[in-house]
Amino acid sequence: MNDYATSRDQLERELAYYKQEYNEVGARLLRLQEDQSRVAREARRSKIVASLVREAYLLIGQEIPPETIGKIILATIADTSLCDCAAFLVRDPVVRERFVVEHAFGTVKDTSLVLATPPAYLYTSAKQAPVPESGEMSGLLGVPYVLWAYDSDQGRALLLGNKTETNIHRAFEAGDRELIEAALAVYIDVLQRKAAVTALRLAKQAAEDANNVRARFLATLSHEFRSPLEAIIGFSELLLQSGFRVLTPEQHNEFTHQILDSGHRLLTLVQDILDFSSFENSEPVLRRDWVPIFHLLQNAVRGFAATAAACNIRIEIAPLELHWQVSIDYERFRQILSNLIGNALKFTAPGGKIIVAALITGQNGVTITVADNGIGIEPHAIERVVEPFVQIATPDGHRATGAGLGLPIAKQLAAAHEGTLMIDSLPGEGTTVTISLPPGTARRAVKSP
Repeated sequence: MNDYATSRDQLERELAYYKQEYNEVGARLLRLQEDQSRVAREARRSKIVASLVREAYLLIGQEIPPETIGKIILATIADTSLCDCAAFLVRDPVVRERFVVEHAFGTVKDTSLVLATPPAYLYTSAKQAPVPESGEMSGLLGVPYVLWAYDSDQGRALLLGNKTETNIHRAFEAGDRELIEAALAVYIDVLQRKAAVTALRLAKQAAEDANNVRARFLATLSHEFRSPLEAIIGFSELLLQSGFRVLTPEQHNEFTHQILDSGHRLLTLVQDILDFSSFENSEPVLRRDWVPIFHLLQNAVRGFAATAAACNIRIEIAPLELHWQVSIDYERFRQILSNLIGNALKFTAPGGKIIVAALITGQNGVTITVADNGIGIEPHAIERVVEPFVQIATPDGHRATGAGLGLPIAKQLAAAHEGTLMIDSLPGEGTTVTISLPPGTARRAVKSP
């Protein structure tokens, strides 16, 4: 029995020894694995930062819109297997507690999250107790482990998420702060650079457009002012020189009428330029009143009766109910119709016809149209005719007189009435310009008691 007990004690001592050795080997192995994991994580973080810097330089040099940068940055992060899902968020300017997802990859459960006091940095792991903010973030991505960085000055944040965590390979740790803050900083920096480049490009384009408008303005002005001024000077000289020869009463009247007509052309041109300039700087001030629609159309057509008769062009008002009224600034709307009818006369051949019509639409809206059967407009030129100082040549190369401001002014005045101006035209068949006024603009005439 003593030999047996001795042997047993020896075996137990040996077993304890081997257990201790095993535990020490296991602990050393665990420390080695943790060291390897830490080295791997540090190497991965360095790789991500290098990739982000390289991608930033590439993005700065490429012609890409700012709104695509976020997806590219997230793809760079995802390529390193740092996370299972991620999102860039921006703070809502109205609801300050709300963050809206701008870009994302992987599974994202919602389009926004609410954080009353967003932290500058946050990460979760199995060894940490969750906080309310991390719960909101986990709910957004649908994963238990998250890594968050927030730039309060820019109102932007980056959120990464992982599904699993092990003792050896933790999902996130404190050392990841520099990584996620660097990634967010790269995104914001590139985004701001691209936004600045885009703004600069737009400003350059606006300056070029303004210069083109200025060039067209000067060219139009020099041409349009020269013709009537030459007529005024020429006929005035003929009248002054009448002492050397006798002018007939018909010649005297003709010269006087030519001077008067040229003066009216100059006055109209100056008035159009002043109107357009004032509308560009501020919205027209309207003095609305309820005006009978038929009287509005009738008075506008009457103003061109003599011109239409001289050109052998008929102007008609389409049948409409007489008891409808429209809420407008009468003088400004007369200006719209005058510009539209005047344009129709310019581009309608003798024997042609112009029809002015009004229609009551749903919920007491109004559409007013001026339609002609003139030369029409090429499809590619329809958008250009509403630009200032643009004069579209006819198929035979003829350009109408005027500053090219009739339609732009009509469009601005229609917009001031909360309406729209639309052009429908076919070459050789004519043009229809439609002014659409919103619901509630028309009413039936109120009967006097």
